[in-house]
Amino acid sequence: MNVSDKILTIPVRSAMNRLVSCLILGTVLLTGDVSLFAHHGTSVTYQTDKTIILSGVVTEFAFAYPHPQLYFDVKDDKGNVQHWGSELAPTPLMMKNMHVGWSKESIKPGDQVTITCNPHKISTANVCLCKELIINGKKLPLGSANQQTEGK
Repeated sequence: MNVSDKILTIPVRSAMNRLVSCLILGTVLLTGDVSLFAHHGTSVTYQTDKTIILSGVVTEFAFAYPHPQLYFDVKDDKGNVQHWGSELAPTPLMMKNMHVGWSKESIKPGDQVTITCNPHKISTANVCLCKELIINGKKLPLGSANQQTEGK
């Protein structure tokens, strides 16, 4: 092998490595994006025919995808603290309501919360699907404008 052969093989190998890397990256991105479009039905997890009302203190609010999460503590009838979690409407829908009565900073640890929600199908799970949210006495819009005006 002479010097000119070595010069030609370096760019070809480098180009092949880049091509293979791009193909692998593209495959990973495409298969990963499929999960972004997947969604679950709420009736699988929650008792959509029942609602409960809980009052307590916010411990954490995570504005995350695919649903913002609210964590709060509720005292039972014996005064024992129960840790609860609730998922809110899908994040894109929640983002439409940003700055229409609330923002990501509207919910903070220590805030008083009253939540109307659908309980989990597993009765021992302290998790629910939020339907109405009141923080420090102020009702926050959760759904679309149509959902907010229904029943008024």
